[in-house]
Amino acid sequence: MSDITTTAPTTLGEGTMVLPPAPAVTDRRAGFSGELERAREELAAAQRALAEREEAIVARDRTIEQMRTEQITDGSDYRLTEFWERAGRIADHADFCQEYDRMAEAMNGPRRERDYDVTLRITVEWTTTRRAVDGDAAGDFALQDFDVTEIAEEASMGTLTVIESEVYETEEA
Repeated sequence: MSDITTTAPTTLGEGTMVLPPAPAVTDRRAGFSGELERAREELAAAQRALAEREEAIVARDRTIEQMRTEQITDGSDYRLTEFWERAGRIADHADFCQEYDRMAEAMNGPRRERDYDVTLRITVEWTTTRRAVDGDAAGDFALQDFDVTEIAEEASMGTLTVIESEVYETEEA
């Protein structure tokens, strides 16, 4: 049994059948041909860019392979940086400093840095005021009252004049 019931008449009426007018057909192929040409140009540009990237990747891979296999002829080659750092630490730890320095110099490797105690001799011009009966007495008072903190204060203010400076002595720490 069917649950569908119809209330409309089931017979067609007599007479002529009227169809709606057909829509007008417009030729849009000319507009789409421009879109097609633009899409072709974009595809060609993307293919050129892809080819350029592939060439760059091939060149990079060639450079990497050359760097991996090319013989190192100079001790200052950047590929030896880690080697020299480790060798320097080993030399410091195992007391092979002279041997390391000899090898590094012979192979154009980086020199090992060490701590040095440096003694400088600096001649400064420092003016101070002392109350005295004459110049000789004022000079004597200035020498007796001499205090490095006064010179340090003037140096920090930038009013101290350095006349001469020289390295007096260096000694490996």
